[in-house]
Amino acid sequence: MSKPNELPESHNHEHDHNHKHEATHIHNLPGEGHGDDHQGHNHSALGGHVHATGTRLKWAFFATFFILAVEVIGGSLANSLALLSDAGHVLTDVAALGLAWFAAVQAQKSPTLDKTFGFHRTGILAALANSLTLIIIAFVILYEAFHRFQNPQPVESTIMYISASVGVIVNLVIAFGFRGGEDNLNVRSALLHVLGDAAASAGVIIGAVIMQYTQWFVIDPIISVLIALLIAWNAWKIVKETLHILMEGAPDNFEYDRLLAFVRSLPGAKDIHDLHVWSVTPERVALSCHLILDPKGSLERSTEIVKQLKQYLLKEFGISHTTIEIETDQCGCTSLLCHETLWEGQKEA
Repeated sequence: MSKPNELPESHNHEHDHNHKHEATHIHNLPGEGHGDDHQGHNHSALGGHVHATGTRLKWAFFATFFILAVEVIGGSLANSLALLSDAGHVLTDVAALGLAWFAAVQAQKSPTLDKTFGFHRTGILAALANSLTLIIIAFVILYEAFHRFQNPQPVESTIMYISASVGVIVNLVIAFGFRGGEDNLNVRSALLHVLGDAAASAGVIIGAVIMQYTQWFVIDPIISVLIALLIAWNAWKIVKETLHILMEGAPDNFEYDRLLAFVRSLPGAKDIHDLHVWSVTPERVALSCHLILDPKGSLERSTEIVKQLKQYLLKEFGISHTTIEIETDQCGCTSLLCHETLWEGQKEA
């Protein structure tokens, strides 16, 4: 019998998250269920954010396609290899923005039983692909610049001004439209593409001015090299961040010592272990752990401790998706981070 992909219709998502599982396992959110304003999963806010991201990317896609058309026509009329090369750069950006737009649409899909976290990682994969593409573009620019050093060619400067100016203006308008979405890695990667385009077009304008008055055509590859290095450096930072997320890395702002100190300051709480913190996306972080409580404590007190811990995690680290298992005796894991031997022991059992 094949596994279903959609959640059963009988599952009502408006149930109270403050329930207690029978095996002393509590999976709740701060506050009293979904009715709380800021202390739980704000699904509507996140969904709206994703929808806004998709709208921005769709608008940027069509605007960048317009730049591509202008630079291809302008580069052909001006006999400018620099402008045509920049058009090639814009072409990769059209593809990158289209991919990012597709990823944003995919992220709005509901979770399924075989993809319980939904499709948010599609955006991370798109950001990784975009950044790797940027690095390749940087090497292509360096390669072309090397040949231009050896064989500079005269160009029609006036057409270069007009075409490249269109690229600068439209790209800056696109970048302005991305304001406030920098926390989304997919948007940040697309923003790098757009700013790289604007910088490349500005370099074309500067080079055209200098070449028009000095006939020093070697300035074009010099500017291209500087732009390529800037693109590669920023793209590499995105690559590292996406790989960190795909490796289930914890967010940079998470401090283990602060969490341990807070838990040990709670009356009735002893310690935590088997801690896991990972990013589904930079703005969606999850945490699970085992919480050791005083065996003499009441169920009401245990629930209150878990609630306080969840509120602390949300306030201090922005972690809203938490799963905390209550224990009164130490389990097989005795350290904050359990080793692979615990997994092996569970398989044998």
